[in-house]
Amino acid sequence: MSNHSEIQNVEIILREMLEIQQKSKRFINFLSEGEPLSQNQLILLLQLKFNGGMKATEIADFFNLTPGAITSMCDKLEKLNLVQRVRESEDRRVVKMVLTKNGDNNVREIFLKFSHEKLTDIKKVLIDVNKLMSTIF
Repeated sequence: MSNHSEIQNVEIILREMLEIQQKSKRFINFLSEGEPLSQNQLILLLQLKFNGGMKATEIADFFNLTPGAITSMCDKLEKLNLVQRVRESEDRRVVKMVLTKNGDNNVREIFLKFSHEKLTDIKKVLIDVNKLMSTIF
């Protein structure tokens, strides 16, 4: 393969990745549209759903925010009855944030903005892209 075509491939890959990043932002904007939650609060609810709960330090690392900012975000979500603090039985000092039933329902309702078919299409393509990326990184 010539140097020229390799450079073209790299440029195309970078352009496509940047477009995916922009479309991902628009996807989150669409999901949060009309919601009383900030985008970070919405993303936190999704993360809690995917992970079955998270410790404040894990949340702070994920968002690259201070523990104080995370406490404030979680306090607001707790007041809305979307999350609750749960102490781990093995070590009572460890507190995890978990979704309440109301929080879980809220996450489900947000995704109902899409048709079942559209969600299935998005899911399939993203799984394929992630599998491909996993073979590289």
